[in-house]
Parts: sequence; structure tokens; C-alpha cells
Amino acid sequence: MSYRVKNMISWLLLAIAGILILVWGYQKSTESKVIRIATASKGGYYYEYGMLLKRQIEKKTDYEVQLLVTRGSVDNRGKLLSNEADFAIVGTNSVSMQNLFIVAPLWQDYMHLVVRKGSKINSMTELAGHNVALGTQGSGYRAQSMKVLEHFALDADQFGMNDLYFTKLLSDTALEGAIVTTGLLNPDLRQVMSSGLFRLIPLEGAEGYALNHSQLTTAQIPAGVYSAVNGPVPAVPVQTIATYAVMASRTGLPEKMVQAVLDQLNTDEMRRDAPVMLDINPTQDNVLRYLPLHPVSTRYYNPFVGLDNFSRLLGQIAEHKILIIEMLIIGAVVIMQLGQIRRRRKEQVRVNMAAELESLFSKTIEIEGAQKEARDWRLLKQYLVEVMRLKQQAVSLVQGSELAESVLFLSTIQQCADVMRQIEWRLSAMQLTEVAKKEVEATRASLSE
Repeated sequence: MSYRVKNMISWLLLAIAGILILVWGYQKSTESKVIRIATASKGGYYYEYGMLLKRQIEKKTDYEVQLLVTRGSVDNRGKLLSNEADFAIVGTNSVSMQNLFIVAPLWQDYMHLVVRKGSKINSMTELAGHNVALGTQGSGYRAQSMKVLEHFALDADQFGMNDLYFTKLLSDTALEGAIVTTGLLNPDLRQVMSSGLFRLIPLEGAEGYALNHSQLTTAQIPAGVYSAVNGPVPAVPVQTIATYAVMASRTGLPEKMVQAVLDQLNTDEMRRDAPVMLDINPTQDNVLRYLPLHPVSTRYYNPFVGLDNFSRLLGQIAEHKILIIEMLIIGAVVIMQLGQIRRRRKEQVRVNMAAELESLFSKTIEIEGAQKEARDWRLLKQYLVEVMRLKQQAVSLVQGSELAESVLFLSTIQQCADVMRQIEWRLSAMQLTEVAKKEVEATRASLSE
């Protein structure tokens, strides 16, 4: 019963391993070769950067890239959480990174307070009561605008035409300004500033505002960063705040896919075509170090080189855990089956030895019966030699085995000894009888003489 139960368990484990292999194979076969990246609206730098990355990934890997046009960071986060996108460009101060991963820092987004030239607006508080674009619903622009308004105790209702995209400044003169948080290479913002119709005003109290938000830092918009018909603007650096734009991912992505994107983000070609990209280590940055970094990125940026291989090994184990479990189960089944085979072979050897011992025992019984009928001392000697041979054969058979202490072996040896004593006794008796005969014959012969 023990062998039967163990055999059933081993086959059950093998069946489970087979099912897991099928699951693993199905997962690998259905693993997507399409990378979906959520950007923002066309014309913005998020989308333009997405185009650069798409070209690089499709050139250097076997993945196809789909760019998703969205309303911006807030919309992008929703698409990641709903699995509509695999990666997305988001502003760290625009959305929560809970249940998401940072793959890599990209650049800094600067808050631009844009007003028309000739306007008497010179500060954030003076924007209230005017038509100012705060960004469309779901955009990172609007999320940043809402936060800065809250800091200055302002409300969106105090601004007319506030739900428009800032490029409306070029077509609608009723729109007096905009709050735009974006990178310095944003094509739409560059188009607005190149018209020469607008200027940038500083964000007063930028240091205090940044102090209240862990994902913000004070910054200056460099002088002359934007080309304009009347010469580069701004004429002097403009005080403002900045936040990080990062490549984020949803959870559950294959590490191979994340690695492919991360590798292409940091190529020389990408840094050449996107000169605003940051060259920082997020594990050491005062802001990014507190945000969830993807395990692949953690290994990539890990400054402790000696631990990198171990960390990579752990990542590979985690990625292939199903296959590893399958191999362990198969290994356990193989070991169990080999153990069963060895035990069966050992048992078969024992059974064969026991059968041979029984045969030897039976032969001694037969000889015991036969010798009782023998009257010829020469035949008795043959029986004696045969029993001695059977005894020696039994000893040689069980030597070094567990049968050496078995009742069957001991009974066989005892039986051989008993039969040998009986034969030896009869041989002795025959010898005495023969001697007596010879003496009688000798006596008779002497008397007759």
C-alpha cells in the first residue's frame, strides 16, 4: 500500500507539473510584442518624445510601439491602471504613483505663467479675474494649475475660459494668459512664444510653494530659451518651479519588455535627439528616491555593482517562477520514481533470494527423507556432501544481505546441520556394523580351522 500511495503521489505531481508547463507555455505564447505608450495630445512634447522613442524601439528591438494620444498625465495614469497602456509619460507632481512604477526619469517640466505683452498682469495673484487657460480636464497641465491655485487661495471659477488648451492664445485674443507646466522643448509652447506676442512672468514665492510639495523644486526658465520674432525670450531668467516628467509603467509587465524600453531610453541617439533628458540616478535623487522604482530599473541604476548580478538573478527567478516550480516538481517526481525503482529492485532481489533459500531448504528436507531409506554407506556419503554443498550455497547467497538474520536462513542452516548429524550418525553406525561383521567372520574362520 505504501508503494501504491507513493506512486500515485508521484504521478499526481507529474500531472501538476505538466499543467504548469502548459500554463507557462501559454503565457509565453500570448506575451505581447506590442508596447503601448500613453503620451498626450499631438503637438506637445510628450507626444513628440514618444515618436522618438517609438522609432528607436522599433529600430533596435522586435517590439512594435503604439502611441496613445491622451489628455495628459492624469489620463495617462488612468490608462495604466486600467491596462489600456503599458507605459506612459507622466509628471510626478501631477499624479499619484501608487500602484505604478517609475522606469526612468526623463526631463524637468517647468511651470510657465504666460501673459500677453502689454498686459498689466505681473504676478500669479493678478491673473485672477482674467481669461486664463488652466489646461483641459485630465491633463497634467490642469492638475498642476489646480495645485498652484490652491496654494495661492484661488479658485478655477475666478478664471474665464480656463478649460482650454494654451495654443488657443494664438487664435483667440480674448484669452489673456495660460498656466503651462511642460518641458522646454514643447513644440506648441515654442510656437506660442515664437509669435512674439507673449511674455513670461515669475512665480512669486516659488521657494515656499516648492517646500509644500515633495515632488517640486525651485528652478529658473533660462534666458533666451525660446526663439521669437523680436529676439529670444525671456530676456532674463524667470523664477518658477519644476517637476519631473518620468516614464512610468503599470505592474505585471514582462521584465524583458521593461528592459527593452529602459535600454532605448538611455541610448546616445535618444539623448542627442532629446537634449533636455536628465542624466541622474533616481535611486540617489532627493526627490525620486522616495517613489516606486521598477525592479528592472533598480538593478539598472543600482550603484552597488557587486550586488547587481545577484539582484538580476533574483529578478530572473521572479520572472520565471512558474517554470522553476515546474522543474522542481519534475525533479521531485523523478527522484521519487527512481527511489521506487530502487526499492522495487531491492525487493525483487530479496524475493528471489528468499525463493532460492526456500528451494535449498526443500532440498535438505528431501535429502533427509531419502537418507533414511539409504542402506549403502556410499550413497549416504553422497547425501552428506550434497547437504554440505547446500549449506555453503545458502551462506554465500545471503552474505551481506538482510536475509542473513532471517528466520528462513537460520531454519535452512539448522536443517542442514540436523540432516548432516543424522547422516553422520548412520555412517558411524554402519561402520560399527561392518567392523562387527568382520570380527564375526574372522572368529568363524578361526573356529573352522
